[in-house]
Amino acid sequence: MQLSTTTKYAIAILGFMAKHQENKYSSKQLSEILNIPYKYLSKIMTKLTKNEILISIKGKYGGFVIVKNIKDIKIIDIVAVFDDINHKECVLLDIKCNVDQKCIMHDKWQKPKCAIDDFFTQTTLAELVEKSSIVKIFQ
Repeated sequence: MQLSTTTKYAIAILGFMAKHQENKYSSKQLSEILNIPYKYLSKIMTKLTKNEILISIKGKYGGFVIVKNIKDIKIIDIVAVFDDINHKECVLLDIKCNVDQKCIMHDKWQKPKCAIDDFFTQTTLAELVEKSSIVKIFQ
């Protein structure tokens, strides 16, 4: 499974904001701090807001803040906003393999696939933040 650049940016944005929850951040501030192109970051922020992960506070002292407790935000909640999480495509080829029509890697891939699925569905944003010291993920 390959995460899109947009998803990686979204995780970086939310990770930074989770580490600094006492502050509100504008798209411009986040763009400069995280070195993410402003227009690209703005689109990500809009999607995260529409999916009720962030809220946008208008006005002179406004900005974005995380809506939910970071202990309640699973990584899959972020990934699902930007990437198709349907794991039916083969890791080897651009085909759909299944129990009846297996590719050469199908059986061996099941265990790591389950581990990846477990990581996304069981890991919270809080867990990532408490184990991380990197602020600028993309430089």
